Amino acid sequence: MSDYRGLCRGNVLESWAVMTIKVLGDTALLVEAPPLAAPAAAAWVRRATAAIRAENWPEVVEVVPALTGLALHFRSTTENAELDKRVHQHLESCFATESATPLPAAREVELPVCYEGKYGPDLPLVGEQARLSPTAMAAAHAAGTYTVQAIGFSPGFPYLMGLDPKLACPRRATPRTSVPAGSVGIGGNQTGVYPHASPGGWNIIGRTPEPLFDPRADDPCRLRAGDQLKFRAISAVEFERHASALSRRDAGADPATESPAAIEVLLAGVQTTVQDRGRPGFQSLGVTEGGAVDRRALRLANALVGNAPDAAVLEWPLRGPQLFFRDRRLVAVTGAIAVGVPFCRPFIVDAGEVLDLSQVPTGCRGIVAISGGVEVPVVMGSRSTHLNGQFGGFRGRALRKGDVLALGATRVVGAKPGWMVSPSLSRPVTGDVAKVRVVRGPEEDLFDTRNWERLVDGTYVVSAHSDRMGMRLDGPQVRAHTATELTSGPVAAGTVQMPPDGQPIVLLADRQSLGGYPRIAGVITVDLPVVAQVPPGSALQFTEVSLAEAEDLRLQEERDFKRFESTVASHFVLRS
Repeated sequence: MSDYRGLCRGNVLESWAVMTIKVLGDTALLVEAPPLAAPAAAAWVRRATAAIRAENWPEVVEVVPALTGLALHFRSTTENAELDKRVHQHLESCFATESATPLPAAREVELPVCYEGKYGPDLPLVGEQARLSPTAMAAAHAAGTYTVQAIGFSPGFPYLMGLDPKLACPRRATPRTSVPAGSVGIGGNQTGVYPHASPGGWNIIGRTPEPLFDPRADDPCRLRAGDQLKFRAISAVEFERHASALSRRDAGADPATESPAAIEVLLAGVQTTVQDRGRPGFQSLGVTEGGAVDRRALRLANALVGNAPDAAVLEWPLRGPQLFFRDRRLVAVTGAIAVGVPFCRPFIVDAGEVLDLSQVPTGCRGIVAISGGVEVPVVMGSRSTHLNGQFGGFRGRALRKGDVLALGATRVVGAKPGWMVSPSLSRPVTGDVAKVRVVRGPEEDLFDTRNWERLVDGTYVVSAHSDRMGMRLDGPQVRAHTATELTSGPVAAGTVQMPPDGQPIVLLADRQSLGGYPRIAGVITVDLPVVAQVPPGSALQFTEVSLAEAEDLRLQEERDFKRFESTVASHFVLRS
């Protein structure tokens, strides 16, 4: 962690102020705004984000603004030995000048909202706490003008400033397992809109029929940071009329895939999905990169069948699918080991044969790559499935029995015999306790030495409630030395969050883009595949390494992969 004193111009701050830079894993940095009131902090973040994006640094994958800071995500191949110093220099060029990067013009947006009956189930309770009738409560909420502070949590979800303090209401003690898409909620002193059906703990006071996120659109997100939002109250009849019109507009499902170059799903397995390297660049819209949870297994499998690194594969946890092949293909299975199937080496599956991946005795997440790749539409730059947003992959969902997936064209028809994969490139978890290396996180100073040692000395068991969003762990409790209500901030794959119950959560591919729990640590990039392969009921232990060690390991793995990919390319039999 370090401080940087930069001169902030414009209507944000006319004095020297301290911005704080912290490590967010080994491929991301967190830049926190000076201590300012919420509107000024939000403006500072927008100005800083615009200034950094204007620099167009080649090593930066994306800049992710949050409520009181922003994250810089770097390419995994970047050498960041003096990362902190380099960012300081960039910040100096962005902020220590008389000229300020202009902010995008704020837009005025209006959303129709029905506050009646089933659309606002918590409106009477929130109104009672505010000492207002439901009608007066709805009128007071609709009368406000709200500023979009940030987009996060889920694709298109706006964090809104400007709620009348008398309307503030604590989050529900027990979150709902499903909140309908379009629900307008109040959580503490903020209000927001759920773009998709999802679990949620905010008090639901209304619902809009308007979509806030459309992955098919050129501009997928209806709102962006800095927008001024007004709600317009409508009746239940108006809501249904509006929703019906939108439903007719969007009617029509994707046609079934009929192709001789295809696979048919005989058994779906456990949440088998189409995945690739993911869709970086959209976290500012609340869309994390997603993709395969085990990126090492993905890259290895594609290399083994002669695919491009970003070709789409199938990934599953615990139990894989049974697949019927309509034509002859070269196949590779990596990640988890399936009974009776060659592991980490290419093999042929002929037309009419069935590949059975349903028995997985070792590891957790398996990947099957097929020469030519799985051919599904590209959505927001990726073929990967976004389960929460219900887009990408095969119709935005996990595979089901009877699904037919097309395969891409390929010149690869086989592999020459007599070669094997280096064990350093494929490391399934086979021991009793998985070892996972971490670096300290942005809020590690909230935990005293004793609690930090509990984290790195303890043994944790993977909970059955783990999923693609995060791995939940049961073990020694780790608690902050002070009860602190944190503002939601950027997170990364591998971020170790510490909720109030003291049980760590390791965030994975489908995590939210912003999180509100203390970020005590971050799993280093090369050990994320280890985390991916620890099944529920198995144990893992954390151990601390330095940022320099994490970088050395990451760059060495990249060099290993480059050598492997260049060598294996000459070992395929190609169609003439």
